[in-house]
Amino acid sequence: MVGFWLTRERIARVSRFGHDYLMESGRDHLDDVWGPAYRWEHTLRVAHWAWLLAREEKADVEKCIVAALLHDVSHFASEDYRKHGVRSAEIAKDFLLEERCSAGFVEDIVYAVKSHVGEFDPKTVEAKILQDADTLDRFGYFRILLFGEKANLSNLKDLKENVESFLEYLSRVEKGRFGPMWTKTGERKLKELINLNKTIFKGVLGEIGNTEVPEAYFER
Repeated sequence: MVGFWLTRERIARVSRFGHDYLMESGRDHLDDVWGPAYRWEHTLRVAHWAWLLAREEKADVEKCIVAALLHDVSHFASEDYRKHGVRSAEIAKDFLLEERCSAGFVEDIVYAVKSHVGEFDPKTVEAKILQDADTLDRFGYFRILLFGEKANLSNLKDLKENVESFLEYLSRVEKGRFGPMWTKTGERKLKELINLNKTIFKGVLGEIGNTEVPEAYFER
């Protein structure tokens, strides 16, 4: 029971740190759709996926959650977004050392956070789970809502092209063109989410096709 409360409290401190760092570093983007509020919400969803995957894959749940909470902490502080994994890892290391976490714990978190960007062969289970968790949130319900938020519903031609382009992208993801999922659970969940997206966006294409003058019905 003592270990449980120590883990719970440490995760709570990491969570507060991650939230506050993102909100402060992203204060110039507070009103953006993709601003710090969204980035923090994304972080929480990635943490949830990491928790679920860690339990299914028999990994260290605390390490996976902590890595997820810190993986994008430098999102608004990195000059080069392509290197935000490296910068987030540096921030994570400094914070976790201040928290007096063990060297091994810090090393595993830092590697997972650093390698979630641009690492095509993650070496640890925590790193694999973080990559999978991050990918899964790209295809969840919130991303579908954000697609609608940005969609130009007054220009159906443009909307049709965007939906068709996204469906092509989903097909490429499904074929592994952008890299594999590293866990069996992650692979299964991604298939479920891709099928969800395909159903919704094919339905949108169908409704675009039905948005026509009634007299056209008699020409079929």
